[in-house]
Amino acid sequence: MDVRFRRSFLRPPTIRTLVALWAGSVLLAWVILVSGWFVAKNQLSRISNHVATDIEAMDATHRLEAAILAYRHDDLLWHATDQHQYQQGEQGYLTAAEQIVDSFSPYIDTPKEADLLATIREKLRVLRSQLALVGPQSTEVESGSAYDLLGVVHDLEKENEDQMEASIKVAGRLQDKVSDYAMGLSVGTAILLLGGALGLMRRIIRPALALNDAAAAFGQGDFSTRAAALHDDELGALARTFNNMAGDIADREKDRLQFVAMVVHDLKNPVLAIEMATRVLLESHTTEEECCSYLDGIREEATRLRGIIRDLTDDVQVANGRFSVHTTELDLSTLVRRFVETRSKAYAGHEIVLKTDEGCTIRGDADRIERVLTNLVSNAVKYSPSNTCVTLRVEREDAQVVLSVTDQGPGIGSDDLKVIFQPFGRGRSANTLAEGTGMGLYVVKQIVEAHAGRIEVQSEPGHGATFQIWLPLVEAVQASESLTAANSPEKVPTL
Repeated sequence: MDVRFRRSFLRPPTIRTLVALWAGSVLLAWVILVSGWFVAKNQLSRISNHVATDIEAMDATHRLEAAILAYRHDDLLWHATDQHQYQQGEQGYLTAAEQIVDSFSPYIDTPKEADLLATIREKLRVLRSQLALVGPQSTEVESGSAYDLLGVVHDLEKENEDQMEASIKVAGRLQDKVSDYAMGLSVGTAILLLGGALGLMRRIIRPALALNDAAAAFGQGDFSTRAAALHDDELGALARTFNNMAGDIADREKDRLQFVAMVVHDLKNPVLAIEMATRVLLESHTTEEECCSYLDGIREEATRLRGIIRDLTDDVQVANGRFSVHTTELDLSTLVRRFVETRSKAYAGHEIVLKTDEGCTIRGDADRIERVLTNLVSNAVKYSPSNTCVTLRVEREDAQVVLSVTDQGPGIGSDDLKVIFQPFGRGRSANTLAEGTGMGLYVVKQIVEAHAGRIEVQSEPGHGATFQIWLPLVEAVQASESLTAANSPEKVPTL
């Protein structure tokens, strides 16, 4: 047997399957109950019809017996008195008996009854012939024929009684069977309902309560809380989804706290430097040259603080969705060249190589583009060994300009490439190689997209990384705006 098939066969059913089976079983029990009720009803109706027929047959035999006795009574009176009125009554009772026999056909349903009825017909015919041929003196012959006829009528009556008793016994046995059937089905249905309720409670209510407790604990700040996936079903999948979400939120909270710690660390050093310089100026007698030196230091630290606050402001604006740029026409090659000239001393441990094409004019925000350069070059320096080369390229490519930053660091793994542009998205290697907040590349991506551009990264572990930014050239933007204006309806001047 295939291993996958065996595992799927042994796997417990899902909640949907369990509910479907339970509902199907209840429906099947209901169908069986209704079907049994219809069958029992039809059988009882058939037995009731048989009993009614037997009762009517017995009533007919009683009337036939009464007609024969009345016939015999008038026959005796006729023989005794020789009065013709009794002879006429005798003939009337015999005719009534013949009519009763003729009405017996609906009540005959067995061969024995048919034979008895045929015998009665024959004996009535004999009595009729005797009544026509025999005179008053033949009483013994007529008496024997009448008694024989009554004996056959009694046999027919006995047959009807036996059939009625048999029908009543069948009805009793059927009633017992129906009672046993209903009792067994009731017990089975009760067990089915109880088992289904317990199964649903175990598969739905318990996991749901556990998930609710985990969510409540997580909402109260216990970020280590996880929901137990009790079964491999829909609620188990929901519990695993909750755990993944809780893990992501916990990681984000950890990154946020780390971000706050990094911000505090970055702000602490300039503030301490300004405080120390101010204290020296206030408490010591310094020369004018020393005062100027301390004031220059204070200004540099204040400039650094302003830069940190600007970066934090950008981060907050990006996070709140209120990020905006103020664009002007600028030459990207010139901007990158000036950036390398002013910042190369800060990256003295690395060689910064610049390769640019001329005429790469874009429409952008110089401060924001410089923030992008600072972030990418700082990361390249931070994550690559000392005395290695960081290459910046500005190249024209059709209607776009491509800005790329290449380092010779350890590269970025495929898993880390999926998260580096997310808020606080620091890869596993970044946590061990250098400190950071995880917001830098996220802000870079937002700035690039705000300039109608895109950013991509190409990297393999052990072969460095290359970040590429595509921005539209200004002539391409102007051509697009001209085309849009040409396609828009002209305004009709009003008089």
